[in-house]
Amino acid sequence: MKNWEIIDGEHTRKVMWINHEIEMKLYCNGEDDIDEEKIDEIKVEEMVEKILEKKEYWDTKCKNLFVDEFVDWFNEEKWVKPEYAEIYYETNSIDEVEKKLLKIIGKEDTEEIMKNNFLTKEAFKKLLDNEDMEIVIDYSEVEENSNFTIAMHEKLFFVDKMFYACCNFNGEIDEYYMD
Repeated sequence: MKNWEIIDGEHTRKVMWINHEIEMKLYCNGEDDIDEEKIDEIKVEEMVEKILEKKEYWDTKCKNLFVDEFVDWFNEEKWVKPEYAEIYYETNSIDEVEKKLLKIIGKEDTEEIMKNNFLTKEAFKKLLDNEDMEIVIDYSEVEENSNFTIAMHEKLFFVDKMFYACCNFNGEIDEYYMD
């Protein structure tokens, strides 16, 4: 299939999202083992176009949901400084984590996190713009079952949390959860 390549056994494709490149994966009926002869490439491309046409809508909607879920959880958990964040593991330094936070979210929000263990929703939205996300398209012969999942990952600054939003092509989110 054009524009798709097989990486680690999965059909993947890089697409430009709002301000960075993300990975799109193609599944067929929930499986990553795809028989290309059975897939209607035109339908797959139409699905890709439908997602990319509304990328700002999906980006905002999914990030807002993740922000609501994560920030509420984070502030209830009485989180401690990010000794297990990816940046900390790379450098073994809380100072490095703080420097990167300052660069992305500014002094006031960084102080709230580092001194008061409090994360604002606005600060977390800024962080999500710098994080990985992925889209999985689940192709099905039955049009109603076709859907896609947007997954966002936060591990650089805090804990390893993944957010999934299962979307349909009518602009609705069927379900979402944080893992």
